[in-house]
Amino acid sequence: MSQFFKKYDKLYEDDDILVVCKDHGVLVIPDRYDKDLFNLKNHFDDVYGKIFVVHRLDAGTGGLVVFAKNSFAHKKLSLQFQNNAVKKKYFCITEGVLKYPFTTLLPISKRNYHGKYKINFKSGRKSITTFYPLSYNERYSFVEAVPKTGRSHQIRVHLKAYKTPLMQDYLYNKKIDDKRLTLFAYFLEFEHPATGKTVQFKAKLFDFMEEKLKEAGLSYL
Repeated sequence: MSQFFKKYDKLYEDDDILVVCKDHGVLVIPDRYDKDLFNLKNHFDDVYGKIFVVHRLDAGTGGLVVFAKNSFAHKKLSLQFQNNAVKKKYFCITEGVLKYPFTTLLPISKRNYHGKYKINFKSGRKSITTFYPLSYNERYSFVEAVPKTGRSHQIRVHLKAYKTPLMQDYLYNKKIDDKRLTLFAYFLEFEHPATGKTVQFKAKLFDFMEEKLKEAGLSYL
C-alpha cells in the first residue's frame, strides 16, 4: 500500500462484532482486479479465521466499518442495514458553498458503464439525505451528511446534483489519480446483535481529512 495509508484503528471488539475505523484508500473487500491489494476482509480472515462483511464503504471513503464475527451476528446486522435501521453520519468537505440545512429525496439510477450513478426521475430509486453545514467560506464547505437510505455513492451523487461535489472526488469532480475522497463515516448506531441494546460509535478524523480541511481554510468542530 502507499505510504500515506494508516490502514485502520480498532475501536471495539467482543464475541460478536468488530468495529474499526479505516483510513481513506483502504479496501473493505478484495479488489476484483488485484486480489493482492490489502483489504480488511482478507486481513481479518487471517486474524480471526473468518470474518463476515455486513456493509461496505467505498475504498476512498474513510471511517467506521462493523464486521460480524459469527453467522448469527451477521444475519442480525445485515437485516438492520437492509431495513435502513442503522444510523449513519458522515463528514464531507465540498467544493461549493452550503449555508443552510436541507433534505433531498432525489432518486438515483443504476451505475452506468463509466462507473457513475446519476439522478434519474424515471427509473431512479428514492434516496434520502439530510445535509447540515458546519462551516463554510467563499469556496468550500464542511458538512455533516445523514443518509436515510443506503444507495451506492448516495452522498456523492446528491452533492454533485446541487453543484457542490466533494472537494476531492475523482469520479464526480476533477479527475485525478488520488482515489481518496473528502468523505468520512464518523458515526454508527445500531442494535447489538446479541444483547439487543443500542450501541453507538464515533471516530476521529484521519490525517487526510485534517489536511484537506486546512487546505480549504475550514475549521473542524
